[in-house]
Amino acid sequence: MRGSTMPDLGARNEMIVLQAIRHARDGISQAEIIVRSGLSRQAVSLITRRLIDRGFVQTHGTLNTGRGKPRTVLRVTPGAQLAAGVHLDPAGISVVIVDLLAQVLARRSLDPPGDDPAADLQDIARALASMQDELREAGWSGPGGRDVAHLLRGIGVAAPGGLDAAHGVIVNPPWLPGWWDLPLGQLLEEATGLPTVLDKDTNAALTAENWSHADASEETVLYIYVGAGIGSAVSSHGDLHRGATTQAGEIGHLPTGLTGPACRCGRHGCLSMFTDIKALLDRAPDVTALPTPEAVSMSARVAALAEAAAGGDAVAAELIAGHGTALGEALRTLISVHDPDRVIIGGPYWGVLSPLALPQVRERALRSDARGRHVEIVSSQLGEEVGAIGAATLFLERELSPARR
Repeated sequence: MRGSTMPDLGARNEMIVLQAIRHARDGISQAEIIVRSGLSRQAVSLITRRLIDRGFVQTHGTLNTGRGKPRTVLRVTPGAQLAAGVHLDPAGISVVIVDLLAQVLARRSLDPPGDDPAADLQDIARALASMQDELREAGWSGPGGRDVAHLLRGIGVAAPGGLDAAHGVIVNPPWLPGWWDLPLGQLLEEATGLPTVLDKDTNAALTAENWSHADASEETVLYIYVGAGIGSAVSSHGDLHRGATTQAGEIGHLPTGLTGPACRCGRHGCLSMFTDIKALLDRAPDVTALPTPEAVSMSARVAALAEAAAGGDAVAAELIAGHGTALGEALRTLISVHDPDRVIIGGPYWGVLSPLALPQVRERALRSDARGRHVEIVSSQLGEEVGAIGAATLFLERELSPARR
C-alpha cells in the first residue's frame, strides 16, 4: 500500500505539500495548505521549511487576511528542477526543456523520425546538449547558482502507440515503421546519461494539462489528441487510466454513424477515416492553394488547407467542418462512456483546424445530452508543443507526484 512505511509516508506528504504550492500560481499560505492537504499544522510547517531549505519553495511577501498576523505567501521556485521532453511525431521531433511549472526554457525542432533510430537519438542527445549551452550563455542558473546540468534530472518521451511503457519499448507505432520493437528508454539513457520515461503522446498531452491546472485533481478530464492520427486519454482526480497494456484511448475505429469510405478494418464510418491527417489531405485535391506533398511538410499542407478555408474556399471549409462533425459524433459516445467534467481537444494540428472544426464538434457532441448538466469542451492552451511539454511532465510527475508515492 502506498505510504505504508515511514520513509514512504514522509516522501508522499512532502509531494502533497509541494503539489498544493505548485497549483497555487499566485502563492499560498501554510493555513491554506493545511486545508487542502489534510495534513497537520506541524507536518506542513516541517515540510515547508524542508522544501525551502532544498530550494523547491520560496517565500513571496505576506498576505493580510484582516485577522491575526499577516500570513507568509509561498510559491514554487520554478527552476528548482528541470526535465526534458521529446515528442516523436511523423511530422517531426520536438525537444524542450521545462521547469517545475512546465514553462518552456529551451526548444528544438528536428527532422521527422527516419529509418535509423540510432542516428535520430544521437540528434536528440546533441540537441539537449546544445540547449543546455544556450541556457548557460543566456545567464540562466537555478537556485544557489546551480548549473542546468545539475538540475536537469531526466527525460520524458511521448510517442504514438503501441508501446510498452513499463519497459520503455516502442512496439509497433503505426506512423513510425522504422522504430518497431525499439528499446527507446535504454538507448536514450545511454545516449544522454539521463533516466528516461516513455508513454503515449495522448497520455503525455493530458499529463501536461493536469500538471498545469489545479482543477484536474478534482475532475474527470477527457483529452482528444489530434495528431497524424486521432487518440484520447482520460483522467479522474489527476490519475490517468492507461489500461492493462497502455493501449487505452485508441479511438480511431470508433464508429461515427457517418457515410464514408471503407476502413482497412472492413467497416465504414470509422473515426480515423475522417480525422487522420493524411486521409483529410487526400480528400483535398480540388483545393487549389494546397501545396503538393513533395513541396512542403504535412504540417504546412494542413496550415494551407485551413488558410484556404478561412479565405472562402468552400471545399476546404467543408473538409475541416467534416473533420469536426465526425469528431463530435465520436465524442458524443465518449462523453457517455467517461462522464467527464471537461473535454480538452489539442495536439499539433488542432490549432489550425479548431476555428472551423470546434463549432461542429460542440454541436454534435452535445446534441443529445439529457443529463441536465453542461460538459465543457475547450481547446488546449498549450499549443502544438503539447506533446513535448507533456513528455517532460511525464518525468516530473514520476518524480514529484504524490500519486506515484
